[in-house]
Amino acid sequence: MRHLPTLLITTLLGWSGHLTTHASAIKVADVAAFNAAVPNLHPGDTLVLAAGSWRDAQLVFKGTGTEQQPIVLRAERPGATRLMGLSSLRLVGSYLVVSGLDFREGYAPNGGVIEFRDDKKGLANHCRVTECVIDNYNRPIGGSDDKWVHFYGQYNRFDHNYVAGKKTVGVTMVVELPTPESRENHHRIDHNFFGPRPRLGSNAGETIRIGLSETSLTSSRTVVEENYFYHCNGEVEIVSVKSGENVVRRNVFEECEGSVVLRHGNNNLIEGNYFLGNGKTQTGGVRIINAGHKILNNYFADLRGTEFRGALVIMHGVPNSPLNRYSPVHDVAVENNTFVNCSNIELGAGKDAERTQAPANVTLTNNVFYGPQMPQPFHVFEDMSGLKFTHNLLQASGSGPNIAGLEAATFTVQKSADGLLVPVAKGAPKTDIRRPVTAAEAGPRWFRPAAASADTRTGRVLPVATPADLLKAFQTAKANDIIELTQPGIYPVPQTIGVTVPLTLRAKAGVASRPVLLGSNAGQSVFTIENGGKLRLAGVAFDGKGVGAAGLIQSGTQPALEHYSLWANNCAFYGLTDGTGHVFQATTATFADTVQFANCLFYNLAGSALSLATETKDKGTYNAEYVILRNCLFRNVQGSALELYRGGNDESTLGPFLTVDHCTFDNVGGAKSPALMLTGVQWTDIRNSLFNKSGVASAAIKYQELGKSKNRLSNTNFSQSGKVVASYPPRTEKLTYVTTAFAAPQKFDYRLKTPTPQLPVATDGRPVGFVKQ
Repeated sequence: MRHLPTLLITTLLGWSGHLTTHASAIKVADVAAFNAAVPNLHPGDTLVLAAGSWRDAQLVFKGTGTEQQPIVLRAERPGATRLMGLSSLRLVGSYLVVSGLDFREGYAPNGGVIEFRDDKKGLANHCRVTECVIDNYNRPIGGSDDKWVHFYGQYNRFDHNYVAGKKTVGVTMVVELPTPESRENHHRIDHNFFGPRPRLGSNAGETIRIGLSETSLTSSRTVVEENYFYHCNGEVEIVSVKSGENVVRRNVFEECEGSVVLRHGNNNLIEGNYFLGNGKTQTGGVRIINAGHKILNNYFADLRGTEFRGALVIMHGVPNSPLNRYSPVHDVAVENNTFVNCSNIELGAGKDAERTQAPANVTLTNNVFYGPQMPQPFHVFEDMSGLKFTHNLLQASGSGPNIAGLEAATFTVQKSADGLLVPVAKGAPKTDIRRPVTAAEAGPRWFRPAAASADTRTGRVLPVATPADLLKAFQTAKANDIIELTQPGIYPVPQTIGVTVPLTLRAKAGVASRPVLLGSNAGQSVFTIENGGKLRLAGVAFDGKGVGAAGLIQSGTQPALEHYSLWANNCAFYGLTDGTGHVFQATTATFADTVQFANCLFYNLAGSALSLATETKDKGTYNAEYVILRNCLFRNVQGSALELYRGGNDESTLGPFLTVDHCTFDNVGGAKSPALMLTGVQWTDIRNSLFNKSGVASAAIKYQELGKSKNRLSNTNFSQSGKVVASYPPRTEKLTYVTTAFAAPQKFDYRLKTPTPQLPVATDGRPVGFVKQ
């Protein structure tokens, strides 16, 4: 339920300030009039921004109101005043209230969109921003680090706002504690709708951060309550607590790929929150570092996050830790929490050469762990004698850890009024639970975000029969159109085709052979996938003999805000004679949700086939979240089949994720090029594949780990190939080293010439390796 201070009820309901007989309402229509009016505002006055578009309006709202008579800045009508272009708002003074503004179609040029300060000395105290919108208000260059909302001063409030769509590097909202005037601040962040934030692929993708490591031993006393977080997926930390004595309570986190993380600072309270994963991958709960915290009465359901994104994660720490690392966990209480169908509870996570100190004096009391389909929800690392369990109940399909105080139980399941499952132990009274806030209750009353839906639209089919028609089709195509090549033969491409919207290029069903796109400009690739573009390829071939170092397909040449994707099915790529050119190359400052090749042929390439290895600043950034190779053949590739790079040991992101399934690597790799070159990749699953005469002078697979990673290698044969090289050997199963020969490799028939019973059977029951379609 919303709680509004009495002095603002009239303002919010009637949009007229509660004014004394001496107060005035002043309407202004432009920045000059605003600047002229602000110095003359008195307690109780209302400054009204005229409806319409205010472009490049860098507003400084300065004044001194009182608790009974604040100075109000509001839109003429809620949402009717739109701040665009290079617009921003700064509050300076005390008892100021801002309401009804809408920030879109622009970005703040000199810092935050909304800041509770003017400069280092001009702070805001007892000020409020309510019923406003900041939606996709992004800098045009994806690599810029900016923060949308900056808290300074004390006793400020940000409530009933909608904030979504941040795509640049930088925290969405930050509470700063640089000086004593901004510490022990008692800020309140409540009843906001924090909407989707896409994966960033690097650090600094938090939705809220409270403090910094440098000031983490000071108290902030910020309250974050009754907010609704939806698809906040920027990085592993949704709310990053880096200070002391904060309260995060009664919030709802729905399908968010991350956690509330007690990263630095002590004595924080996490209470009454609802973490609802709905079975979505990488959805998390609470991660605990440092001392003195209380994790009470929270509800965790259907979370699928692993490792640092587990439903509950209690970390190992660094002895005598510096402020910016991992202080040991001690004196923490985890009580009366309910976990329903959560896949991972991590106790003592993160132990490595640096984090060697186990948790101490951590009590887990009266918690319920219900997961009848979860075989092993608990992952226990090393000595957990510092954890004390008292009357915790567990129901899982497998046996739990042998810990006193974690008792096997059988629950009945009831459903709450709003549809949540409530496990009730035999003889226990019914528990009444419900979401503390819903999407409909959070955010401005005048604004509702559009319902999210999968883009299943199919556009026009644009038939192309001649090379001259190909460029015309791409120039006239609109989002989701399908460009269909109706005839076999060669289609020269004299200039790069930029893809800026979702498009499909395919061969018409029944075409006798794959139509061939011939790159005919040595300095240009065939395709670039630009900001927000998505390209699907099906049934076509690419001849690269004319493109040189530019290669066949690249992501955009400029830094991008929007993610892109590339899918190719039943395609062939060949003929690259320049060793520096690639079939696909990801460029810096661009990020792909997915790069997937299925049922594809790669052959006769002078360099590496696929290169996603340009983010080399070693700060945890990488080029694509998911890279998938299924049933592909790589033959006579002088470089690597795949170069995939993630540098540094930053733990804010968990990708990239690589899947290699049913692939054959025949004569792949050179003296310095492994068949697969995987640097810092965080998760790999290589299975059901064949390596033949590949990586001989280097390695068949080279895992160059820069920190902890999760690698699995199974059901794969290595014939006359190089070794698997790894600092931390992957989990392996059913690997063989049997010499093989193929039926007719020049015709792409890679069935075994002589069936070899020693080879493993694939995990799906088929023969391992590539199967011609």
